[in-house]
Amino acid sequence: MFALNNRDLLIACLWSSLAVFVVATTDNAILRTVLCFPLAILICGHTVLRALEIGTASTAEHLAYAVGASLVVGIAGGMALNVAGMLSPSGWAIWFWLVVVGSSLTAVRHGGLTRTSSALPHVRWWHVGAMVLSVLVATGAYALAIRDETAQREFKYTEFWLLPADDGSELRVGVRSGEEKEERFDLDVILDGRPLATFGSVKVTPGETWKRELPVAPAALPRRAIARLYRPHDNRLYRSASALLTGR
Repeated sequence: MFALNNRDLLIACLWSSLAVFVVATTDNAILRTVLCFPLAILICGHTVLRALEIGTASTAEHLAYAVGASLVVGIAGGMALNVAGMLSPSGWAIWFWLVVVGSSLTAVRHGGLTRTSSALPHVRWWHVGAMVLSVLVATGAYALAIRDETAQREFKYTEFWLLPADDGSELRVGVRSGEEKEERFDLDVILDGRPLATFGSVKVTPGETWKRELPVAPAALPRRAIARLYRPHDNRLYRSASALLTGR
């Protein structure tokens, strides 16, 4: 099926088949990387260029086109595998195998060859400028991503808890601040519908923990305790917690 001048396509098909086999039969990360990285970043793009009969003036240009085509194939594969629910190592290996085999068969059917040359391309000043600009854009995007990640406070919040002692003789209430600056809170604890303790203008700095132990008289029946945390400036409920004291 493969002519002598299409041996690169034969090698690409064998390489992709071996990658699928390795991914399916082993969890060795090094072996998977050695086989799958060239497949995903270069080989599939090369076979796509052959299938589309895109000619290049030099080997360097062909390699650059192949890497770009591989990235396009990877992006398309990510969307397709996400829809199919196959975003897994096996799914990726099968996707690249399908692309390589399909484009290789198409290239053999066309009978065309990608024109390459061993001559190095001539670098002009605007090539250097474009590369420098690309580096600056990529660096700036990375810096912005780091800044946004640092400023992200999605999982930072003020913790508030109310816990009974093991013997039921006291309640332990506490606040750990996750705010960006010092805050003041009002706090009250209610036991069986009656006020047990009230704390006004509790000052807590970022990262600081405030806690108190509240003695409770023993009782034969279980009792329910509720603690509420308010912000003084708007007197709105900010956090609440509850605990059940079992009877002795």
